[in-house]
Amino acid sequence: MKRFFLMAFLVFSSLMMRAQSLDDIKEMINKSQFTEARTAIDKFLSSSRNSNDAEAWYYKGRIYNGLSGNSAVADSAYSLKMQAYDAFRKNQSLDSKDLWLKLEAYGSYLDLYAGFYDLGAKQFNAKNFEGAYNAFKKAIDVKDYCLAKKYTYEQITFYPLDTALTLNTAISATQANKIDEGVTYYRKLADANVAGKDYESIYEYLVEYYSKKNDKVNMDLMLEKGKKLYPDNAYWTNIQLKELADKKDTVALYAKYDEMLAKNPKNFDLAYGYAAEIYNSILKRDSRDADVLVKSEKLQELLKMAIAADTGIDATLLMVNHLFNKAADLLNASNLTKGNKPEDVKKKNELKAQSIQLMDKTIPYAEAAVKYYEGLPKLTPFNKANYKIMLSHLAEMYGVKNDAKKAAEYNAKDKAADKM
Repeated sequence: MKRFFLMAFLVFSSLMMRAQSLDDIKEMINKSQFTEARTAIDKFLSSSRNSNDAEAWYYKGRIYNGLSGNSAVADSAYSLKMQAYDAFRKNQSLDSKDLWLKLEAYGSYLDLYAGFYDLGAKQFNAKNFEGAYNAFKKAIDVKDYCLAKKYTYEQITFYPLDTALTLNTAISATQANKIDEGVTYYRKLADANVAGKDYESIYEYLVEYYSKKNDKVNMDLMLEKGKKLYPDNAYWTNIQLKELADKKDTVALYAKYDEMLAKNPKNFDLAYGYAAEIYNSILKRDSRDADVLVKSEKLQELLKMAIAADTGIDATLLMVNHLFNKAADLLNASNLTKGNKPEDVKKKNELKAQSIQLMDKTIPYAEAAVKYYEGLPKLTPFNKANYKIMLSHLAEMYGVKNDAKKAAEYNAKDKAADKM
């Protein structure tokens, strides 16, 4: 009888010590004494007889989550929140009735979601992109856990796809050079056909990613999605044109340009890109080729379209270079024509007349370019180089036309530009 009484007393004493210990820890939590509470709960759970105490695991989650918000342990915030998350789930695995978390309406999980999200934003702003990625990813995990458990909150409604959070996670991953992981999150958005200004670039990114991977199936899928959601984005056009250019299929390339320009004749990028393709093809081939004249006319037609839509000077410069080169070729041909026979003299004069005729077409474009550069507040080295080229061309053309005054004017500007 005495032995039984002694055993009962020991068990009662143990329960009293446990209750007293957890009450003390609970009091520390209520006073936000999380540092002291952490030491106490860790000690409590280190005992084998307490390691499966559901209430203690709940308190551990509360303590670690509360401590994670202390600026003194900012470097450990992610680890503390992770341990809090694990502790809450451990509590639930030991308590089938969810007594403690249900009592607080599962607010601890909402607090963890917000905490991971906020931590991700702070890490991103500090350019710790890997830290941001980990935190944002964990915010998604917590959100998905709440959805799976069907927890609801008045403060926020969770959705299977949190578009802003998923985008932040993807950006953080790619910034941390975790490209494949970032693509996984970009694809979640693309597969859901998420649209809006903030999401346009993800389709471009995915097209580029799959292009580099030589994954044509996924590249074409993302390309079609992008074109459907953002039909005015020139990127899709450029990708298709690049594919044809890489294949060196000029017939198909020109046909695609013609098709797209017919739909959007005021598109500068299309007109200028098409002109540049033709210009380069002319430079690479013999000027006596039968189609050069046809190409030259097409080039000038395209450049006029591009100039009309150009907010800069690039199309005008290309027009000057093309016409000037043609005029120079004709003038050289005239100078190389020898002989005193009437047909030789006639040919020489005709070639020079054709050259001057082209110079007359070139001069207005060159002068427009000069006016553009002179209107800039400051010339970059690149702009200065082009400015001087235009001045040199004008001086040379007016010299051929025997307009000494104009030639001298542009030569003087060319020399003055050296001191700018």
